[in-house]
Amino acid sequence: MNAGLAITFVIGGLFMISILAFNTSVSNQSQEIALSAINQGALDNIVDVLSNDFNKIGFNAGTAVPFTTIQDQNIIFQGDVYDNDNYNSTNIRWYFDTSDAVTTTSNPNDYYLKREGPIGASSYGTIEFPVVYFDLNYYTADGTVTTDKSSVKKIEVEIMVETGEAYTINSNVQEYPRLVWKRIYVPNNINLPY
Repeated sequence: MNAGLAITFVIGGLFMISILAFNTSVSNQSQEIALSAINQGALDNIVDVLSNDFNKIGFNAGTAVPFTTIQDQNIIFQGDVYDNDNYNSTNIRWYFDTSDAVTTTSNPNDYYLKREGPIGASSYGTIEFPVVYFDLNYYTADGTVTTDKSSVKKIEVEIMVETGEAYTINSNVQEYPRLVWKRIYVPNNINLPY
């Protein structure tokens, strides 16, 4: 066999392997980008509803202490969360239900973050969001952690979501793209000067 021909085959083979590796890399990145975009949309939906509710804590509640329950993964508070609905101030509950795993996806880490309260203008019910992690911390006006419902002035919320389906890195490794969101709410209605 001609040495030049053999070298050409080797170079051509290496070139073909590099093209296949590049193609696999682009495919994996495309999967990750698409799943991350879907994940961002899901997180945005949660944040929209949660922000509306948490900013209305104590609104038209008729009580100085609108909290019924303040726990790490469970909060119940009073508020009038929608302007044009059939409800005045009502109880709103947000809780992370680790006993209710999401079965509609392949992700083994998903559980439901649930919101109980008014839905729209005339119905009351539960909304479920698949999340991996949900945590609440409560603070006084000066930033000290508290468990006293009457002294809560700030609420820190942390949510982590992962995609429902994984993307494949290689034949042995699959990843679930993850997003983490964290914010401290300072609702106006529990921070009014008295």
